[in-house]
Amino acid sequence: MNYLPQMDDQALTALLDSGPVRVCSLDDLAHLAARLEALDEWVHSMEVVEIDGKNGIGRIDLSMMGLDGEDDWDIPLEPVRMRALLANKIDRMRATGADFRIDLWMGETAA
Repeated sequence: MNYLPQMDDQALTALLDSGPVRVCSLDDLAHLAARLEALDEWVHSMEVVEIDGKNGIGRIDLSMMGLDGEDDWDIPLEPVRMRALLANKIDRMRATGADFRIDLWMGETAA
């Protein structure tokens, strides 16, 4: 399902719990990222497709840590670190000037 910035917290929580979340722009991804901490959520991995018009021209699967120089890792329960890595990826994608479609998978926080 698609993330919409106007979603209230209840609708967003339901969306985050329902599987991958599609984000259709970097602005929407940045908006969502800013809301995650208050909901005790974080992004575990994402599939990024660079788009040209309506066509996907390249796909990259990114685990938030696995492609950041840490190939051997158990899924960490480090939401603060994962949010910082997401912010870094947003900045790096924005610097390309390209448009993207992004599917996100949320991580679980320890109970």
